[in-house]
Amino acid sequence: MTRLQRIGLAALAIGAVTLPVAASTPASAVGEPAIVISLPARAQLSPTGKLVRLRVQVTCSNMDPVPITVHLSQTRSQTKINGTGTSGTDYRCTGRTKAVPVIVSANAGRFNVGGATATATATCGSTTCATDTRNVQLFRPAG
Repeated sequence: MTRLQRIGLAALAIGAVTLPVAASTPASAVGEPAIVISLPARAQLSPTGKLVRLRVQVTCSNMDPVPITVHLSQTRSQTKINGTGTSGTDYRCTGRTKAVPVIVSANAGRFNVGGATATATATCGSTTCATDTRNVQLFRPAG
């Protein structure tokens, strides 16, 4: 076998090995879609108490971002205040955890400093794909 033939065979072998790798699916798209959400221990009240800002921790991979809806309920002095808010989808599902802001608006009345019950839900199409519920401490920033 001549030197030119050996070089030609080596080039074909390299091409046969690298072509399947180049044409394969990116590593980030391997596996099943997955999402995990986690509510924070604390949430910030607006000065009026009409709004509450939560930073929901979202970890997702192999899927498009989905809206996160938070329902917040607080009972103070026999008065129950409820509110709901939904995040946008301007985060990326890379497998890393991100803090996704959700603004909850009181349906009527005002939220107060203190404990409240929050439930966060991620909806994938018409099904719930992740949920978290916990007690959250509402606070006003110092200043």
